[in-house]
Amino acid sequence: MLESICNSDLWQASGSRVPLFHSIINLIYFYMMRISLKTRIVCLQLCLTLASTLQAADKFVSFIREEGTLELVTFQQRSFSILCADEEHKGVLTAVHNLQEDFYKVADIRPALVADAKQKGSADGQNVRILIGSFDESPFIKQLVKSKKLDARELKGKNEKFIITTVKDPVEGIPGEVLLIAGSDKRGTIYGVYELSRQIGVSPWYWWADVPIRKQQNVYVKPGQYTDGEPAVTYRGIFLNDEWPSLGGWASATFGGFNSKFYETVFELVLRLKGNFMWPAMWNSAFYDDDPMNGPLANEMGIVMSTSHHEPMGQAQKDWKRRGKGEWNYTTNGAVLRDFWQQGMERCKDWEAVITLAMRGDGDEPMSEDANISLLQNIVKDQRKIIEKVTGKKAKETPQVWALYKEVQDYYDKGMRVPDDVTLLLCDDNWGNVRKLPDLKAKPRKGGYGMYYHFDYVGAPRNSKWINITQIQRTWEQMMLTYDYGVRELWVVNVGDLKPMEYPITFFLDMAWEPKRFNENNLFQHTVDFCRQQFGGYYAEEAA
Repeated sequence: MLESICNSDLWQASGSRVPLFHSIINLIYFYMMRISLKTRIVCLQLCLTLASTLQAADKFVSFIREEGTLELVTFQQRSFSILCADEEHKGVLTAVHNLQEDFYKVADIRPALVADAKQKGSADGQNVRILIGSFDESPFIKQLVKSKKLDARELKGKNEKFIITTVKDPVEGIPGEVLLIAGSDKRGTIYGVYELSRQIGVSPWYWWADVPIRKQQNVYVKPGQYTDGEPAVTYRGIFLNDEWPSLGGWASATFGGFNSKFYETVFELVLRLKGNFMWPAMWNSAFYDDDPMNGPLANEMGIVMSTSHHEPMGQAQKDWKRRGKGEWNYTTNGAVLRDFWQQGMERCKDWEAVITLAMRGDGDEPMSEDANISLLQNIVKDQRKIIEKVTGKKAKETPQVWALYKEVQDYYDKGMRVPDDVTLLLCDDNWGNVRKLPDLKAKPRKGGYGMYYHFDYVGAPRNSKWINITQIQRTWEQMMLTYDYGVRELWVVNVGDLKPMEYPITFFLDMAWEPKRFNENNLFQHTVDFCRQQFGGYYAEEAA
């Protein structure tokens, strides 16, 4: 086993960067045959722990020339091209365009974009230094797999995984060595593109936190293969909430409201942080209704949209305030509500979405006192019939979630149940303490479990608005419990106005990607690394 570690891609790729790791491995290997079997097992566990903590930290970009590095930008070489097929996902092409702009911010050059490797008479094709493509769409990735220059097993059937490596003479018409960014799917490729952006020096917060970008004369890529693997949690995202007057007033003054121009900046941020999910602002807005481009833009860029814990069937609370007729009461106004919910499903049926089920009282209030479990179960049953009618597919084929928020958890504790394919969204107590976790002996659910967590909260008996009151040590403890108890389908965190929560958002989404990379001994280092990325190395530890 130890020999396999030493010969692994991780060992080969990290050798020049992690001397301490190699020293420890070598010492263990030397003494391996001189120690007891029990001690050997402990040593092997140490090796594997070190390997797992290094995977997400590998750095492949260098600003100085090293042996075997690939030149992207040098003082003499001031231009290069990116090859990405026209057939690519639109979201990938958006990320590639942002990469072009990122290189301009870093090195004062804007790489050309080439779509056809065989274009005759084009100097751009001869100057390709980066090839980008998705396993499920790109003809260039298919060519690389066919020529065995890319192992299909690394990407086929994987979820949101990217591979970053160097390849010589990748496809016909592209001579020489290039940097390859290949994704298993749309988001996998997007994450790979933004990983390159991050490593050349563009913080995910460059726009939202005005993080300055250090200029570089030279940009090189080290040999090896790099990946962050697959995410541990399927859906990972944020909830803009309690957003007036701060974020709402600013968005209105800057963009004219919570429209597609506003959300384009938010979606880009979430993707740069390797998130993929959102509950949109809803206090005085309706995501799909406020701007008809909001929904298509989210789907195009790669964000899975949903509606908050008390807004069922793709309809915002403000949708009901604007167009609803009668009471928000299923007993007295069921037919109107079913028609309203069908309109919501019709609107979002062709986009990636997670559909919220059941209902709370109007305005995120508890249901009326006469509400009972039988009524709520019938509501869910009727909603699933609407889903089947609109999509033409069995309900279980559409992702759905039921949020056990506040008194809704009481309904669950008293015996209310929903179909097995529906994700049960557990919740904290609004201040960062998890209320409920699955029984470790419980039968696994097909829809799995999620967690709705809070950094921002407005409500009785006390608000926590405009400042983060949850230190990451508690977030780590609570979300690690969450993960260990099998809650791995959906993690969403209420971030209020977004702006005051830059660091906790980063930590939450980093943890959602790979919780096991964190432990009680390295949490502060994550804070230091965040501060180094935003403020530079000189003040990083003091700021942290």
